[in-house]
Amino acid sequence: MRWAQTRGLPVRRIPGGKTATVYALRDELDRWASQQSDDEVTGSVVPAQGVPSAVKRAGRSRILLITAAVAVSGIAAAGVGAVLLAKQPDPAEAEAATLPLPSDPALATLYLEARDDWAVRTPDALARAIEALETVTRRDPGFAPAFSALADAYLLSREFGAMPDAEAFEQARTAAHASLRLEPDLASAHRSIGFIQYWADNDPVAAGRSFRRAIELSPNSAQTHFWYGNVLSDNGAHEAALRELNKARLLEPGSVAIQTDLAWAKWAAGRQTAARAALDRLAVSAPTFPVVQDCLSILYLAEGDVGGYVRAFARYAALRDDLALRNKAAALDAAWADSPEATRRLLLSTALSDVERGAARNRSWAAFVASTSGDREALLDILTRADRAQERWGAAGTSGVIRRRWSRDPEIQRLLDRRRPHPVE
Repeated sequence: MRWAQTRGLPVRRIPGGKTATVYALRDELDRWASQQSDDEVTGSVVPAQGVPSAVKRAGRSRILLITAAVAVSGIAAAGVGAVLLAKQPDPAEAEAATLPLPSDPALATLYLEARDDWAVRTPDALARAIEALETVTRRDPGFAPAFSALADAYLLSREFGAMPDAEAFEQARTAAHASLRLEPDLASAHRSIGFIQYWADNDPVAAGRSFRRAIELSPNSAQTHFWYGNVLSDNGAHEAALRELNKARLLEPGSVAIQTDLAWAKWAAGRQTAARAALDRLAVSAPTFPVVQDCLSILYLAEGDVGGYVRAFARYAALRDDLALRNKAAALDAAWADSPEATRRLLLSTALSDVERGAARNRSWAAFVASTSGDREALLDILTRADRAQERWGAAGTSGVIRRRWSRDPEIQRLLDRRRPHPVE
């Protein structure tokens, strides 16, 4: 599809909508190949007698096969030709390759480049992706996948860029709904809606329905299994979370983001040794991926290693290159130079302040910080306030740490029980 749009590959289509067969005639392919000035095209001829099993496995093997048609509407082709792309696409392009492209070649190229930028997960790359996708949606307002891709870019910009949660979620919601209005069965749009329903709307039941619909529509989407596993882990459905994240890893081997969240899900499930070993390996093999350091910082704090938390958070802030995070890291470093107790006090006051100004979804992080400090009075006060507000938490990993530390305290256990979220599955 990319070469048909950008390089004039002579692809023909049998009428039948998005799932129609595409084909190319041998002589047209030969003429096209002879005009190419680079060695990007590699070819092999498929015998006319019988289509190889690779054609049937094209979706799984990630090899694009363009086959000539034999006797279509009374027109017989001279033979069956195939172009094999030996290049392995990157994760974002793999999903994009299953979707139609804008009819304008320039917009098609812009769309594919935006998907590549989205996969990079850096502030600059995400900003480029958003700008490009806004251009595509403005100039081709009927192209649903661009709106869905724009929703994905906004969602990642809150985690890897500097866009505030409220703004990112609202922009993503608008884009995802625009995509669904154009194409109600677009799996990636249902996935984005599910992400928003869980993390912004605090509606795990609706999120579960949206994710399962996305998987029904596109069973082999690594990104959908990835985000669904992340949601299930936070919700406390640990076995289901590991199931989905392992599916994502099989579909997209080598993804640092998936491996990181798989390690986090293991930690949330109580498999601390395996999680710590995986994150330590990722810190070496993927030293520029910020989420690894974010996860490690929380593991350090759960273990009572306040200095480890401060150092890992400083690395996380530096990798994110976000002013607010760098300022927080500097304040923590100054408090650590004073004493561990000063650092714990700063952590707790910051967590409580975030709740008061609406910068935190709920009081789960504040409760975790109070628990790691061994401050039962503060923890009980936070849990009581959360109970009055009828908060339901996900945060299964940090909540599990609290529960284990205070396993013999029935009052804290009772209040924690009341924070359990509605199940995703």
